[in-house]
Amino acid sequence: MLKLPNHKNGIAMPFVIFFMAAIGFSKYALADEAAVNSVSSLNAIQIYCMAEQGDVSESDADFTEAIVNLAASNDPAQRVNALSQLAVKGSIESGILQKILQAAIQDTNPQVRGQAVYAFAQQGCGDLFVVLEQALQDTELSVRLMALDSLGDDARSVVLLQQVVEDEDEAQAIKDLATMKLEALSASNQTQDNGI
Repeated sequence: MLKLPNHKNGIAMPFVIFFMAAIGFSKYALADEAAVNSVSSLNAIQIYCMAEQGDVSESDADFTEAIVNLAASNDPAQRVNALSQLAVKGSIESGILQKILQAAIQDTNPQVRGQAVYAFAQQGCGDLFVVLEQALQDTELSVRLMALDSLGDDARSVVLLQQVVEDEDEAQAIKDLATMKLEALSASNQTQDNGI
């Protein structure tokens, strides 16, 4: 089962859940891997996800081995499970993390790609916006939803959200979610500006 991310700001996650339910996300989340015959926009990306000085914590060898085994599984649900456990920064050695995420963002299964995008964002990897921008071009709606949910409240995220809203070819559900995120960010900024 696809694990949904725990979001820090608490605003976007209810919108994602609502839209996933509204557009019948279950047909995407539970799609059989054999039925997925799409090309991912993430295939050409070479990611960078190495720890910065001071970000390295002592990794647990048993945990690392379990994650590596799950990530290498033939079962997409196991690969998703491995990625969902990588949302904690510094929980695994950065070289291994990079290899797992690189393989996952190029996975043929859209659930795996979506969870990889989320894990990539949570890990704070380099070139995050390159990955998110490419994920927003993915052929699968579920991957685009995860990328959209992974955008923050910084200026670059706002630019990507505006691009999604203005994209004539984008699914209406994605455009609506991007619009809601922009409105929520605007309301939050107004509240902060008013000192509330």
